[in-house]
Amino acid sequence: MRIRKSDKRIIWDYDLDNINLKKEEIKIWYLNRKINYGDFLGITKKDLIKYLPKLKISPAMRKLLTNFIKTYARD
Repeated sequence: MRIRKSDKRIIWDYDLDNINLKKEEIKIWYLNRKINYGDFLGITKKDLIKYLPKLKISPAMRKLLTNFIKTYARD
């Protein structure tokens, strides 16, 4: 599925062209936002494993992602 730029504006009310995802607090904010709005494109298993404990997401979503990691993120 391809997301058009106009569709991204529905979720993102920020200019993401110059976002610095190397800063941990920005990366956590970004992942929180993507997951809470159901935009999983571009989220890596490595990022999920590293940042899941720090994310502010629903308990149900945390459980789902934890089970995903246990099942599919062994590589």
